[in-house]
Amino acid sequence: MKFSAVLSALALVAPGVFASPTQRDLATIQGVITDIQGQVNSLQTAIEASPLDADAIIAQSNALVTTIQDGATTVNGQPVLTQIEALGLVSPVQDLAADVDTTIQALIGVKDDILDLGEGCTTLEALQAQAAAAQQLSDAIVSKVPAALEDIATELAATVSAAIQKGVDAYAGSCDGTEPTSTTTTSEPTSTTTSTTRTACPAPTH
Repeated sequence: MKFSAVLSALALVAPGVFASPTQRDLATIQGVITDIQGQVNSLQTAIEASPLDADAIIAQSNALVTTIQDGATTVNGQPVLTQIEALGLVSPVQDLAADVDTTIQALIGVKDDILDLGEGCTTLEALQAQAAAAQQLSDAIVSKVPAALEDIATELAATVSAAIQKGVDAYAGSCDGTEPTSTTTTSEPTSTTTSTTRTACPAPTH
């Protein structure tokens, strides 16, 4: 991982920085990630519930989007992190990306059921809202990372967006009529109705 190499380099060239890093700003951003992770796990629970409740899934997705947006606002209000503080975001973001991927895979797994309930378009829109919010959070986090780590931070944050994009791709077409109601189709036998024309018999001749 590139972050490991950066950490080793910093340990050599700036050992004094490790003596007393300021943790307050780092802890705030870590707390934002933890809150989002909790909402992601709650969404997974809603997806895996039986029977499937599409309304509950959408409601939890909306709660997740709100938490991400609030988190982005919080991060934007923080000062720029030191290099060492920025490295403290690696593990939390990796864990978040893993949980997001697991949750999105679960949502993809119930796609047929979602479509059968007529909630394909609503689900796609929810995923698109998640993707937009995740980009806001990514931009906020990257803006608080020192310039030397911006490229690496962008790459790391992109793993969360990439996981959500899998869901967007899976539900693509659900709002424009190109997505079938379900991948399972049943054919009903067609019946033909024939009508018989009665022909009058000729009158007997005498």
